[in-house]
Amino acid sequence: MAGDQIPIGRFSLITRLSQKALRFYDERGLLVPQVKDICTGYRYYTGAQIARGVSIKTLCTLGFSPAEIGDLLSAKEGRDTDTIRTLFARRRQEIRSEVSRLQQIEAILADEDASLELIYMSLNEPLVKEIPPQRIIAKKGTGPYGETISRLMPALCGQIFSEENQRTGLKVTGPFMTLYLDNEYREKDATMECAAPITGRVVLTDAEMDVRTLPGGKCLSLIHKGSYSGLQAAWSRIEAYAEERGFVGNGACREIYLTDPNVVAESELLTELQIPIDMDALRQQH
Repeated sequence: MAGDQIPIGRFSLITRLSQKALRFYDERGLLVPQVKDICTGYRYYTGAQIARGVSIKTLCTLGFSPAEIGDLLSAKEGRDTDTIRTLFARRRQEIRSEVSRLQQIEAILADEDASLELIYMSLNEPLVKEIPPQRIIAKKGTGPYGETISRLMPALCGQIFSEENQRTGLKVTGPFMTLYLDNEYREKDATMECAAPITGRVVLTDAEMDVRTLPGGKCLSLIHKGSYSGLQAAWSRIEAYAEERGFVGNGACREIYLTDPNVVAESELLTELQIPIDMDALRQQH
């Protein structure tokens, strides 16, 4: 059977991989058909590829990502048992975390006195997300946190919404934010920037402002709901979470103000805390 051409439909039945999944794995280079008909676009596999297809289906069922599946198959071919053990251990840890999360949800739902507010606060856990690069305008300052932000934000808004910049088409494209540039908590002389994502031409009249691209990448994210006075506790929470799980910081921490305090009640304010992280350093630790 190894020399036979197996149409994609039959190969799908044998491996229990949908045709859509087979096309996806073809694009990723994980399971490339032996033959592709140039005229019809039909894909044909061989019997020798069945085992690889079944392995991919099994690893997918176990919850491995396409990138991890590729790494596991390469490790298997190269008899790299260390990589296989590492990826299996990481997946076990992810499963334990998910089981713990589901048990937490079950316990909350079993509580007859649970409120929507309690559920929100209980389930709001830090998560890893991808953030895109952003072009920003920023103003830097040094001093106590709250006092410095209160000084920088009005100056930033004054520059953005100046008559000249409005005439040139400068637009704010997302929430305002604060970038914390120190690697530690500082009581009185913290260095930070208040910033906003923008598009359009900028005319700067303040020497302490600049326009640049803020890098994207992976970050650890936590949504805080409530007064800004609770942000210190929220930062402690996300920092402890990062420390416990071995996340390595990779840039300035960010505080994203998702709601306008002039419009939304203090108890309903939403602020996103972001810690850029180095995923390669995390993998090396595990």
